[in-house]
Amino acid sequence: MRLGISIFQRAPLRRFRRLCALVAVGAVGSAFSFAATSFATDYYVDSRTGDDAASGRSPQTAWRSLERVSSAKLQPGDSVYFKAGERWRGGLKPASGASGKPVLYSSYGEGAKPSLLRSVALNDERDWVKVGDNLWATRPTEIRVVGSGGDFLTGSWGLHTENGAKASFNVSEVDGAKTFRVKIAESGTAGNHVQWSNAPFKLQSGKSYRVTFDASASIPFEAPSVSLMQAGSPWSSYGSLLQNKFAPTQKKSRQELVFKATQTADDARVTFYFGTLPKGCEIEISNLVVEEIEVDALELDPDVGNVILDGKKAAFKRWTIDDLKQNDDFCYERSEGRVWYRSDKNPALRFDSIEAAVMRHVVDLSGVRDAVFDGLDLRYGAAHGFGGSGNERVTIRNCDISWIGGGDQYREGGAGRRVRFGNGIEFWSDARDHLVENCRIWEVYDAAITNQGSGVNVERNIVYRNNLIWNCEYSFEYWNRGPESVTENVAFVDNVCLNAGYGWGHVQRPDPNGRCVMFYSNTAQTKNLVLRGNVFANATESLVRSDADWTPEQPRFEGNVYWQDDATLPYVRWLHKNYAKNDFDAWRQTAAQEKGGEIKRVDVQRLIPKDVK
Repeated sequence: MRLGISIFQRAPLRRFRRLCALVAVGAVGSAFSFAATSFATDYYVDSRTGDDAASGRSPQTAWRSLERVSSAKLQPGDSVYFKAGERWRGGLKPASGASGKPVLYSSYGEGAKPSLLRSVALNDERDWVKVGDNLWATRPTEIRVVGSGGDFLTGSWGLHTENGAKASFNVSEVDGAKTFRVKIAESGTAGNHVQWSNAPFKLQSGKSYRVTFDASASIPFEAPSVSLMQAGSPWSSYGSLLQNKFAPTQKKSRQELVFKATQTADDARVTFYFGTLPKGCEIEISNLVVEEIEVDALELDPDVGNVILDGKKAAFKRWTIDDLKQNDDFCYERSEGRVWYRSDKNPALRFDSIEAAVMRHVVDLSGVRDAVFDGLDLRYGAAHGFGGSGNERVTIRNCDISWIGGGDQYREGGAGRRVRFGNGIEFWSDARDHLVENCRIWEVYDAAITNQGSGVNVERNIVYRNNLIWNCEYSFEYWNRGPESVTENVAFVDNVCLNAGYGWGHVQRPDPNGRCVMFYSNTAQTKNLVLRGNVFANATESLVRSDADWTPEQPRFEGNVYWQDDATLPYVRWLHKNYAKNDFDAWRQTAAQEKGGEIKRVDVQRLIPKDVK
């Protein structure tokens, strides 16, 4: 199905259409609302009474965890229903369907939308240890060795490259001790372009394993992605990485990985993704030891990007322990995987709810095709709500997405490029035939909605419509880089975008830049990018910014409503020039934009839902 063609053929819609309906979009979880496809098998998930060992095929035999859902071998047309009113912690790795037979993720029962949280609760006094005057830290991880690693990592090591990346691998052995060497001859543009893996081996659900080894690298790097997964198609997740202390330097040092298995299988695989390591980097690994362990951990790796207090306030992230000066300042201490927090008493005594948002996607769409997400609530993740590259035919509708982002993008702990990131919905590089509609998105560090990419990629046929967005730094952001990349048929229509830059992250940013629409860079060949029938009201910098050099055509703004409560703030920044309310017509004429667009007062507070303020 090619989304987006009809949307471009419609006449401009009246402003404010559906505004009141949008405010009420998310009151109740939608059950069985996607009916365009006949489903093969229905599965149910109940976080309170479910059992991962059950069949999952009825509410009475429901699964319990997100890990079980992510590891399930779902078929095209299958459906997964989460029980309304319940919560799950962790990430979801969806399965792919087939054209015309998507895999559906939705809800069943009555109540609020089921919530997927990519956070760790720190509500218990025992979660915190006093480490100084008015200074607290989360309790350290405790590991107890219970035996040898058994079958874990007993398969053969191998190397896979793709998309122009080149690498070599060899192993030497002296007195039974093996040394592995991987050399990157040509870097890829994504981690999976070079994969060094061990497979197949046997795995038992519920067990945890520690892998320690000596490592060095000719060019030091930090913590590439490492996955415990199925050794063949459909490459399902078989577990989680609880701890990733893998940051080799030129001097040999001891490294440590901790895995937890969520699947019993005989075709397991551990994969190291080296595709983005620099050309010429040579990694040496030796003295590898595998142990079965028991773990008592808060699982805060690889970074905590935000700490949400009572569901309505963000703690202030700093880069180092020395920067913690005021109550509710915090930082993430990467070498120990712990949060350090400034407080005049145990933080758990000051707040009813403390959620530490971990820097991972709530839903990882990497490589996902033909999937529908309907009526879910995503929150408290420090990367993206929905995120990933290389996806096709994904529909996201009736979802709530909030308190997203803030992770340290380059994992430098404040050294060098101090960049934090996190979007509500991001389609990254090679995204096609997507629809996002009737969602509510708020309190996001970067963009509520975005498609963006770099390298040679195609972003085509993407529609965002009838969404309600507020208190995000950007409501809609787009860019694509590389003159050989292509962006075409992207429609942002009938959305309501409010209070850009008024969210939790704005005051914490080194680069405050609140905009409803953000186009600051684009070198891709771009055609038919349309913004029509939207409401853009209140932004801390300007409602629209476009400094891009568009080829072969610039985006088209048509029939949108614009409003700033603060009359001194610009409405548009276009090619490095600001246009205020009195200059709006000059911008329309100069930029050849906004046929039918107008400035019109918007009652912003009335449009923001009262149940989520």
